[in-house]
Amino acid sequence: MVFCGADDKLKIQILSDEMASRIAAGEVVERPASVVKELIENSLDAGATEIFVWLEKSGTALIRITDNGDGMAPEELAVAVERHATSKLRDDDDLFRIATLGFRGEALPSIGSIAKMAISSRPAANASGAKLAVDGGKKGEVQAAAAAVGTTIEIKDIFFNTPARRKFLKAPATELSHVCDVVNRLALANHQVHIRLQHDGRTVADYTAVKQARDRLQQVLGVEVAKNLKPFSYKQGEMGVSGFLSIAPTSFPNARYLFTFVNRRYVRDKVLTHALLHGYDTLLMKGQYPAVVLFLEIPFAEVDVNVHPAKYEVRFRRQSDVHETVSRGVRGALLRDAKAPGETASYAAPPRPWPQAYSFPSSGGPTVNEPQLNYVAQRWPRDDSVEPRQAMMPTAAHRPAGGFFSALTIHDQILGCYLVCTATDRMILVDQHAAHERIAFERLRHQLQANAVERQDLLIPQSVELNAGEMLMLEQKLDVMEAHGFMLEPFGPGSFAITSVPALLPEGDYTQLVRQMVAELAEVDTSSRLRQHLEDRLATMACHSVIRANRKLEMEEMRALLRDLDQVEFATQCPHGRPVLVELSRDQLEHMFKRVL
Repeated sequence: MVFCGADDKLKIQILSDEMASRIAAGEVVERPASVVKELIENSLDAGATEIFVWLEKSGTALIRITDNGDGMAPEELAVAVERHATSKLRDDDDLFRIATLGFRGEALPSIGSIAKMAISSRPAANASGAKLAVDGGKKGEVQAAAAAVGTTIEIKDIFFNTPARRKFLKAPATELSHVCDVVNRLALANHQVHIRLQHDGRTVADYTAVKQARDRLQQVLGVEVAKNLKPFSYKQGEMGVSGFLSIAPTSFPNARYLFTFVNRRYVRDKVLTHALLHGYDTLLMKGQYPAVVLFLEIPFAEVDVNVHPAKYEVRFRRQSDVHETVSRGVRGALLRDAKAPGETASYAAPPRPWPQAYSFPSSGGPTVNEPQLNYVAQRWPRDDSVEPRQAMMPTAAHRPAGGFFSALTIHDQILGCYLVCTATDRMILVDQHAAHERIAFERLRHQLQANAVERQDLLIPQSVELNAGEMLMLEQKLDVMEAHGFMLEPFGPGSFAITSVPALLPEGDYTQLVRQMVAELAEVDTSSRLRQHLEDRLATMACHSVIRANRKLEMEEMRALLRDLDQVEFATQCPHGRPVLVELSRDQLEHMFKRVL
């Protein structure tokens, strides 16, 4: 054992309070947007109904936040900037049923340690207010000051004493964008609060308080996105999920419009995102995302929000129940719209003008490339030129008693692929191949769900090697794997032998799929990866067996096809997410022919 001499410095030393504060600040304050988030959350916890945010130079020079909340008395103000000072936790049990946005007591001292901070506050019961300055972690004296009811906090020169951190900030426009994202998320979850954001003297956002959450959607997301969102609500036991969903085929190339909240706290949680996209399964094309504002209400004791310094991540006590509640709620809402297309809200055309030739463009949007197969009928070149972004849901005022599709008037088949139909006030084109593909797919899927998965034995078992954690997980989930059609047997100390697989899967190497399933089962108790593989296989089988493009249909065949569409779920999209129908309203037709000024 080696001891340090009297003149040597110890290898292990206690950090100074100043250094410890800066390290703690690094966990909470990443950029100006982090400061805005923490301070607005404090304002909301204080019951504020008006919150005004002023920025200079994207927040690097000045962040000022004023609210009309409860305010702080002088003696409270002196304590509020100390580390671990909070009014939101009283005992150990409170830590496991957190009902507020902030609770750690880290925000104000962390911000004050890396910036110049001034706080003015006054509770309604006091005739005058108080102010306090904190400069790089050095706290001044509380002084009397004139102040309105509520709190005003000014943050100047963020990271002035940590220039290395300041170098990691992005361009001013990027930092401002992050602040806008924070304000938008908090505004979506608190529509009854007036939130205003100004930057360098210009108003960037002014979200006045509204009674309905839908009105806040229009303020934050814009009219074009908000009008395509449908409200939904679902409750399962003590958990409830609600919000707004975009109805297919409305979609976006990224997850920009995915907002998930747990007890009104914005989070980025992979369980929620997975469950949400699971609800949209087969309704959107590959690489496309819906627009969703989702609120999960769950007992506070069922979720741990103390797993991330910025509180963006949470941990659920019962992950599988959360996953099931969200996916069922989303799927059920989408199913109701798919079953009653004639009752859906009106979806307007895209904001760009109609092309001069009044034809749908053949490129520029996502498409599905389906394999060319040998048909019984004569083969012709495929024409998949309908752009899904311009496909619209039918909007008849009243749903016919016999079903929306059954009540359509069929006029003819054109281009060997499309059925020309009309309703009371619109023209509708139906893609016969996409329609029959959805019908065949749903029938195959119901057969799969109604019976045990048919297995095929492997002549030569495949060995999959797993680490110790994966082995333990697989041993616990063998019954789940068997329910999905896989039979596995121990094969040595660190591997399993795959002896049977679902008959629907194509021949190949199944080891990677098993690894993916085991990894997913560690996150949720059901595996959607295998189900996705099975449904991809079902979609391929449906595509092989249905009416192909350029096959001439008799009138009775057309009527039977439309009748069958009324009997299946999600009749407006094929299993690849491509639209089954495109509609043109009377107003759109008259506009195209210049009959409307």
